[in-house]
Amino acid sequence: MDTPSNHTMHQEQDESKRTYRHWTTLEDRKLLELRKSGMKFRHIAEQLSRTPISVEKRYRKICKGYI
Repeated sequence: MDTPSNHTMHQEQDESKRTYRHWTTLEDRKLLELRKSGMKFRHIAEQLSRTPISVEKRYRKICKGYI
């Protein structure tokens, strides 16, 4: 029988879910603009097609001056 094992299927799913996209300058500007207007991280995440935790981490990184 030529069916992939459960381990292989889960591994492929995990790899497809966790693809990192670098932040662009435009996304950084949009993030800062939306946050300054009082928008919550989860709403900004929807606007930028990113996860809320990714948005929050990026915001804190920008504010600390690491960019």
